[in-house]
Amino acid sequence: MDPQMLFTTDFWYMAPSLSAVTVFIAGLINGKFNIVDGFWPQLVAWITGSVLSVAAWFFGLVTVGEPTWLAVVVLCVIVGLSSNGIYDIPTIKAFIDKLFGAKKE
Repeated sequence: MDPQMLFTTDFWYMAPSLSAVTVFIAGLINGKFNIVDGFWPQLVAWITGSVLSVAAWFFGLVTVGEPTWLAVVVLCVIVGLSSNGIYDIPTIKAFIDKLFGAKKE
């Protein structure tokens, strides 16, 4: 699979914005419901990031490549990883480029 078909430039510009909004909204939800223990704060961030990612695609705020369903799923995973502080967007992008053997832009 050619990653250029899946990951548009818009995809990589929108992912950090979605991550930042996810952190903000998940923080509000966690604070409102006093969610602090265990994996629950991370679960809230994953769900929030996924909802925001799908909504951004649905409302046309982000364009994704083909196949669309896979690109949206990958966007959800990337937003979830970065909003939980696991990886930053440049590290994820470099990993994907290395995985698919993509050339540096």
